[in-house]
Amino acid sequence: MAAVLVAVGLTPASARAAPTSPPSTSPDPVTRYNQLSDQANALNEKIDTANVRLSNEQRRARQASLEVTAATEAEHAALAQEKTYEALVDQFTRASYEGARLDPLSALLSGTSVQDYLDRASDLQDLAVTNVDALNKLSSAVQGARQAEQRAQTGLTTAKQATAAAQALKNQLTQHARDLQKQISRLTAAKNALSAQQQAGLMSTGVQGVFIAPPGVRGAAMTIALAQRGKPYQWGAAGPDSFDCSGLVQWAYAQAGMPGLPHSAQVQSTLGVAVSRANLQPGDLVFFDNPVGHVGIYVGNDLMVAAPHSGAVVRVEQLFSGYAGARRLGA
Repeated sequence: MAAVLVAVGLTPASARAAPTSPPSTSPDPVTRYNQLSDQANALNEKIDTANVRLSNEQRRARQASLEVTAATEAEHAALAQEKTYEALVDQFTRASYEGARLDPLSALLSGTSVQDYLDRASDLQDLAVTNVDALNKLSSAVQGARQAEQRAQTGLTTAKQATAAAQALKNQLTQHARDLQKQISRLTAAKNALSAQQQAGLMSTGVQGVFIAPPGVRGAAMTIALAQRGKPYQWGAAGPDSFDCSGLVQWAYAQAGMPGLPHSAQVQSTLGVAVSRANLQPGDLVFFDNPVGHVGIYVGNDLMVAAPHSGAVVRVEQLFSGYAGARRLGA
């Protein structure tokens, strides 16, 4: 449980959502322990989801800051070009205003020979082309500078928004961690009230049997998850020695060749493609509660392999009530 105490600085994982009603006053200590565990896991899911969002906002802020820097540099470069081409245009304009007649007739009248005329006319033509080119480049530089300035302002606004959102999420995490610590105290007391036999019952690996996995990533992830049966549930753990529900999914799929899944049941429920309950296949992810608070990997016959809650181990069990949907990842 020590890992939970520093959940603000970690990426804790999701767990089964808590019931909306207060804990039962049932004298059955196992029932009370499971209810308190569900509530603690629901708080942990809030921490998990907030951590994923915090990471996204921090990434967005960093990217926006890089874009501001790049846009500002582009703006400075465009402004420098603008000044260069302004000088060329100004030079040409001053020559016109000072009485220079930059045309073939002027060249003809001031020339001393036909060749002189041709040379002067060519120079004037080059000057005219250079001037048009300078004007075009000036216009392009001005437009580039303005666009770069707009990009910099947009990036700055995005960075500020992302930073503010990240700070708000940090505040949420701090409060959630305090709430979770209080719940852990209740959970510890409830576990201490269990008999040795009752505590041993929490260590069951669930339904036994042979589970046929399909080919591909989904089947490989299912097989890998099944091989973890008996390993303890631990908040924030994603293998290889302990897991929570979304940590088991994340680790199994990573070992099967699909790394990078988010450590959150709620966020995992947005991945892949939706699957109806009637079309569930082994290896699909199954989700529970609203908002989503628990995830398992379907193994067939209305069974799933999952890390259920604190005090228990990875096991195969019936799909929970509060079924919320399923998603299919990979082939």
